[in-house]
Amino acid sequence: MADLINLNKVRKAKKKQDEKSKAEENRIVYGISTTVRKQEQLRQKRDAQKLGQKRLTTEADNKKG
Repeated sequence: MADLINLNKVRKAKKKQDEKSKAEENRIVYGISTTVRKQEQLRQKRDAQKLGQKRLTTEADNKKG
């Protein structure tokens, strides 16, 4: 005699597996790792500071004159 299976459980398990695989594909295609994201934020912050140091006048000086 064959084993009985609950089709709802099988269907839900298949759907869950499909969603996991789709999420994994999306992480590869669209995702940026945390270390890369932090490095990019740090680089942007450093660039903004360097640019600010090279300014000849501040924004307050521009508003006065």
